[in-house]
Formats: sequence, C-alpha cells, structure tokens
Amino acid sequence: MDSAEENLKLILAKKYPGLVVECDCTNPKTILIRGVMSSSASRWLRLKLLVPNYPHLNKFQLYVQHQLEYKCYTSHNLPVHDNWNVEDLLANLWELMPGGTIKDVIKVTSRPKSNIYEEILELHQPLDYHLQLNDSCTRIRFSRFAEMDQHFFELELPTLRLLEHSLPDCVPLATMLSKNVRCLRDALDLYQKLLEDLRPFYDTFMDIDELCHVLQPSPITTKDNSRVFPLKERVYLKVVIADPLAYQASMSLQIIGPTEEVAQLRHKLNDGLANWDTELDMHKNLLRVFDLCYFPMPDMSENHKDKGQEQDQDEHCNICFVYRLDNGQVPLVSCDNARCVLKCHAACLKEWFNTLMDGKTFLEVSFGMCPFCKAKLSTSFAALLDD
Repeated sequence: MDSAEENLKLILAKKYPGLVVECDCTNPKTILIRGVMSSSASRWLRLKLLVPNYPHLNKFQLYVQHQLEYKCYTSHNLPVHDNWNVEDLLANLWELMPGGTIKDVIKVTSRPKSNIYEEILELHQPLDYHLQLNDSCTRIRFSRFAEMDQHFFELELPTLRLLEHSLPDCVPLATMLSKNVRCLRDALDLYQKLLEDLRPFYDTFMDIDELCHVLQPSPITTKDNSRVFPLKERVYLKVVIADPLAYQASMSLQIIGPTEEVAQLRHKLNDGLANWDTELDMHKNLLRVFDLCYFPMPDMSENHKDKGQEQDQDEHCNICFVYRLDNGQVPLVSCDNARCVLKCHAACLKEWFNTLMDGKTFLEVSFGMCPFCKAKLSTSFAALLDD
C-alpha cells in the first residue's frame, strides 16, 4: 500500500496540485482525497473522495461542494465504469457531473474565468489587514487586523485548508471554514466577523489583565480563554470562558486555596452570582461578589525591586526549585497549615504523588497530604491541572 499511496501522491501532485491524499491508519486500504481541482476552463471544484478499497472504486463516496453544502455521489447516481480506478474517475469527473448542477457547483466565485490567485491580487490592496504569501504560493497569511493587530490566520493554497490561527482553540474555526467558505474572500470575511464577535470576550479579559495580577497563563496570548489571579494571600480565582462567542453564558469561576478559606469564599461567590449585573463588566462584578475595592497587585515599589532576586528564591517551587515552568505555571499550591512554608506547582506535586503507593487517589478522593508538614491539601488545587 505504501508504494501505491506514493504513486497516487505523485499523480495528484502532477495532474491535480490542489488535491491531497490521506490514509486511514486502522484500514490501509481506505484513502481520502480532498481539496480543489480545476479544469482547463478555469473552473474549480471542491471535493472529498472516500475510497474504502483502493485502488478499486467499489463502494466509493464522492462529496462535491454545492454552494455551502456537500452533495454525495456514488456508483448509484454517477455513471462510472466497472473497470475504472481512482485516476479514471478524476480524469472523467467533469463529464460525469450532472449537467443541471455543474455550473453552480464548479463556479466557486461569482465571476467567470477567475481563480484563487487572481483573487489574491484583488485582496492585495488591504486597508485593515496585512497579506503575505510564501515563495511557492502554497500558503497565505492574513495578519495585523485593524484594532486587533495580534491576530492572524493562515491557509493552504489552493485548498483553503486552515493551517494556523490566533483564536482560542475552543472556537471551531476549521469547521466554520469548511462549512461556509467557497473562496478566499469568504474566508477573510468570516474571520473578520469572528474578530468583531469576539471583541467583548477580549475586552473582558483585557480589564482583568490590566487590573489584576494575572499569574497564569504566562505569557498571555490571544488563544488563552482562562486567567488565574490572587483573591487574597494563598487564595486564587480561576476564570474560564468555555465559549468565547457567548462569554457570559459559558463563564465558570473556581476558587483555589486552603480548604477552609475556599469553603467560606464559595458561599460568598454563590450569593454574589445570584446578583450578577450583566450591565457591568466581569472585573466590576467580581469586585462586588467578593466585596473588594481592588484585587491584590504586585508590589512595584523601588524597595521591592531591589529585592527581586531574593524574592524569587522565596517564591520558587519547593519540589523543582524554579519559579515558572515552561508551560507558564507558577507555584500556587499550599496546604491547610497556615504556618507551613511549602509552596509548589500543581504539576510537580502531582508527579510527586504519583511516586507514592496511594497516588491513584490523587484526584478521586483528595489532593493528598503536604509533603512537608503532612497537613491536608485542598482538592481545589486540582483545577490548576486543567491548564
């Protein structure tokens, strides 16, 4: 199958450069061909061809995009010959397509005799974004959007397959593009509309980032949909927005810290959520919920800066002896004993517990006991492992 697959890839690269082939690891005979193919008349066709018995065509399923939906074709509604293989089907596809639908299906853009590279030339006069192409013209990148210059997205050409983007991973951008995009202009319009729809989400976290001492994630990027910042000494609040397009409805708040203090603050949180004011931003609402004038901020005085290196030693993890891990975690875990000096990363503590005989109870029963003083560790710290 490997040599046959390589041979098919060479054929596609030579005759149909807009098509790519994928194999099913669980079934080596099954292949999927997808992408865009063009005719000599500068017409375009977006398709997905599933072949369960490659190189034979029996039981094949061909999906061809018609406007925003895919139509399915099989041997029952497409007149293929019994002795044809995949290459034969692709070579005769234009003649096989039903005459009543071929015009609508093939014309991806509204203009006759147009292709994606002509469209790029038209889009290369931006006022509110920056456009870049690689040397081989197989990747296109849109970036530096007006008022949101940190955002970007990158597509494969000419298939328009999503390669990279700056939105949170919980936003199903790839699915949106595959279902709603017929041309490059559609992709650009969709992304710009998403940026506008996501503005309240980013504005909400902007207030938190400016007015709270955000400890995690670090560094903060446009892909992050959570924040962890201190409520008081040894107690932290984790804010997660599961759906940035509906940020108020999908927001969750988790209090992290010693058991007794967490229990008290949870009562306050539950009472405060009942009086949440949708007219106020998240930061002001959280101040009202916890009856605070402001959230704790780092000491920026000159005297504090002079002690920076000494402070780093005091705040490092008592297990790995560093302050910030490569994934951005800082040591936040402390036990219920207020006199205990232990502070460590949740990930380091989990790894330490996994070396113990009762490590399996780590998340099921309790977070465990303090390695230093044997006091209880609150189960609330498990929320830090979600990152």
